[in-house]
Amino acid sequence: MGISIKAVSKSFGTFSAVNNVNLEVQTGDFVALLGPSGSGKTTLLRLIAGLENIDAGNVLFHGVDYTNKTVKERQVGFVFQNYALFEHMNIFENVAFGLKVRARKLRLSKTKIKEKVFELLKLVKLEEFADRYPSQLSGGQKQRIALARSLAVEPEVLLLDEPFGALDAKVRLELRHWLREIHQKLNITTIFVTHDQEEALEMADTVVVMNNGRIEQIGSPEDVYYHPVNAFVYSFLGRVNEFRGEVLLNISNQMEVTEEAIGYIRPHEIVLSKVAKSGSVPSEVRHIHTVGSIVRIELRRVFSEDSFEVEMNTDKYREIGPFEKGETVYAEFKNLVVFGNKKEGLSIENKLRAIY
Repeated sequence: MGISIKAVSKSFGTFSAVNNVNLEVQTGDFVALLGPSGSGKTTLLRLIAGLENIDAGNVLFHGVDYTNKTVKERQVGFVFQNYALFEHMNIFENVAFGLKVRARKLRLSKTKIKEKVFELLKLVKLEEFADRYPSQLSGGQKQRIALARSLAVEPEVLLLDEPFGALDAKVRLELRHWLREIHQKLNITTIFVTHDQEEALEMADTVVVMNNGRIEQIGSPEDVYYHPVNAFVYSFLGRVNEFRGEVLLNISNQMEVTEEAIGYIRPHEIVLSKVAKSGSVPSEVRHIHTVGSIVRIELRRVFSEDSFEVEMNTDKYREIGPFEKGETVYAEFKNLVVFGNKKEGLSIENKLRAIY
């Protein structure tokens, strides 16, 4: 089912949570609403679900206006961060709940309900837990049951609000792959909220970057990461070094920028050498640490307190290193991206790339 969000706004008192948002979600798309806390992503999800009343604008499902329809009429599956399982019911009863409370004329027989529930438990790989209670499950298992329950009523739209937010890193990683597999198998239009950039870039077909109640950029994971439309998107997605004012002027060499400009460059785009080159910046090695196959090096520009981070794989580090703490090396900032900085916020109008 396709979803159209047209000029939708929602305020809580004087706070504008969602401000004139327009968004088209194609049938079968896997969409991530990504942004910092307070960006409006969860409010937008709840407006789509019908859990909040819209102040202005319209929500359409398959071209039909659902703005004033109830949650039940929208027939969406909603998965909460805190699972929202019924603690007094066992797992079978939790998953079967939505099927049992249907209107009598739509309700399946007990035999069909049982078949449906075990089909879903098998889908989420927890069929042997049917007789257990939520208190007997791990966080990851609870989240799988919450998803199975939402799928029981065969929704055409699946909405997930920070589904892995309460889980540890290892379980989050496992469930990312699992949820992606579920989506590919069922092809349900899916929208999930996250503040985790890696999660959004890894899982989604389409990433919607939000900030201050507005959409900053919509695109594929590759588009928003490699072609950010403004400074907020660039700085929010992934690790980034930031240089301001005089610091930027000192390292940008032939680039013509104002002192108000801000320059950004990702750690893996900075090139290090033990030999000075034209335009390179002498820098002192402050700290070196390895994370799996990645080496991260913290440096400080010589004769200043300006610090930055460089990232490379272990093979590259062995090729040009090793470095010692306190050693002077030379950094090249060839892919520095600069955005003008106006008083009202960052703009794209002065986006440039350094040329050495």
